[in-house]
Amino acid sequence: MRTTTNHAETFRSIPTHATPLSDTKLTSLLDQEWSQFKDNTRASGEESKSAALVIPLGVPSSFQYWEPYPISIKSAQGAWMTDVDGRRLLDLSMGFGAMLVGHLNPAVVEEIKGTLEIGTLFVTPSPISRDAAERLCRRFAIDQVRFANSGTEATMYATRLARAVTGKDAVVKVEGGYHGSYDPLTVSAKPSLDKAGPADNPTPVHSAGAISGDVFVVPYNDLVALERTFKENSSKIACFIVEPVLENLGIVLPDAGYLEGVRNRFDFR
Repeated sequence: MRTTTNHAETFRSIPTHATPLSDTKLTSLLDQEWSQFKDNTRASGEESKSAALVIPLGVPSSFQYWEPYPISIKSAQGAWMTDVDGRRLLDLSMGFGAMLVGHLNPAVVEEIKGTLEIGTLFVTPSPISRDAAERLCRRFAIDQVRFANSGTEATMYATRLARAVTGKDAVVKVEGGYHGSYDPLTVSAKPSLDKAGPADNPTPVHSAGAISGDVFVVPYNDLVALERTFKENSSKIACFIVEPVLENLGIVLPDAGYLEGVRNRFDFR
């Protein structure tokens, strides 16, 4: 093993030599795994069919769907979930971070019970929201925070604010980056390879039905491509949005200096 030029805080290393599996071998292994999956998740399969009658694709959010069907969870405790087939599964997602302290964490449950006794949906300012904002500002050394109902809503507000402040409209995003379902941020979230263009200069692939506006797409971990995009289009660009770690297409970690370079090199005013 050798240490690469990856970001030091990712603690990542790769082997110096690797031999790829043959396509035939890979296909055979995948066929075995999917066959075993179907045998062990028959109840999830039936649940997916029933859900699809009343929910598009049978899932609350489209990204949760995959072939042949997703597993269906009936309960969770701590770091473990139980699916409708009775299997106990380790939750490696944890709500993409929202459940970092675990499902049904006793301290969280107690706090929620107390909140339910005084009410929650006031639709007007409250000391509760002010207190939460103060805690977040202290914890993350930020000036102010605006609460949102979802990640999509949060990134929509951020993009809209950037456009208002700069007087520009274009957005730069990373190919494969996921930032919710706001139209411009769905561009090239998971583009088909026949439309994606070259790796060092991706072609923006717009989602069907979305009115995206002017969106420039850059490869992740490539400061040269990002700088080129800004030099060519600086008069149009309102903001650049990036996941510190790409999660939408597998865990893709930042190279050493990439995130620091993004923060230090570019003036968005």
